[in-house]
Amino acid sequence: MIIVNARFLTQRITGVQRFAIEISKILRKLNDQIIFVSPNNILDKHLANELGVIVFGINKGVIWEQVDLRCYLLLKHKPLLINFCNTGMLFYNKQVVTIHDMSYKVNPKWFSKRFYLWYNFLIPKIANCSFKILTVSNSSKNDIVKFLKIDPDKISVIYNSSYLNTNNNFEAVIEEKYLLSVSSLDSRKNLKNLIEAFKRTDIKIKLIIVGVKNVNFDFTLERNSLNNNIIVKGYVSDNELTSLMNNAEAFIYVSFYEGFGLPPIEAMSLGCPVIVSDIAAHREVCGNAALYADPYSIDDIKDKINDVLLNAKLKQELIIAGKKNVERFDWFVSAQNVLKNINEVI
Repeated sequence: MIIVNARFLTQRITGVQRFAIEISKILRKLNDQIIFVSPNNILDKHLANELGVIVFGINKGVIWEQVDLRCYLLLKHKPLLINFCNTGMLFYNKQVVTIHDMSYKVNPKWFSKRFYLWYNFLIPKIANCSFKILTVSNSSKNDIVKFLKIDPDKISVIYNSSYLNTNNNFEAVIEEKYLLSVSSLDSRKNLKNLIEAFKRTDIKIKLIIVGVKNVNFDFTLERNSLNNNIIVKGYVSDNELTSLMNNAEAFIYVSFYEGFGLPPIEAMSLGCPVIVSDIAAHREVCGNAALYADPYSIDDIKDKINDVLLNAKLKQELIIAGKKNVERFDWFVSAQNVLKNINEVI
């Protein structure tokens, strides 16, 4: 018996939950011995039905993960536990954990003190007691080795992929030309420098930021930093996100740090030219298919925006390279690699 910690079904979807969802849907088809267990506050009932989820326990969140899930595993005679979203069970040796990045170590100030203290306590313990660690890039693997002193042979890289529907051309939801950014509203995503760089451009265009605030992140987007050309949207549906990416003049993602950085790949899959920050994870994931900007330089970000929006030849080259680049990533292949790792420890 193999148990997947499906607490991710109770959480708003970011890149971490997207990895868990897409891998889980394929694992369900590849191995019917895998059982998904979740708290009862599931957000997507249809997806839960697709996964055949077992709802167990009375608690939610971290308490469910450490108490209720533990009770379930004990009732089932301590089977292998698979965790896809950074967390895992303390003092449970028979598990595989996924650590997406080491951002809490790279800069604790990006997070609330409570969140940092919890992760700083939890992550080293579950990493050391797990059979295997999964992560989403070689860049992230290097950071795990660096900060947690883990044997590299214990860590397997499983790439993300795009999940958006590239076969349908959704109508534009905004008629004017716009530059698009998609990220959670936290300081690691560098939205303040992006906004200031955008305000320094002379191009008549809108900036749309799609993202939601997370209580774990120590960040506030000050309203007085915005103007009429900057639109901050909250959570959007997959169809609306597809439309926004499909019709944007360019996509920009200049975060200070990433484990993988899923949105640029999604944008590339929809034929949108991409600007990203010049960091290790983006170099690994985006290759020669993106224009790179120094995330600490407002002027360089501004210049790269101008380069893409004013140079039609460069823009077309990025679109073509982006379409080619995304062929490297495939959810089915990634799920097969996850299953291979599981089978190695059963």
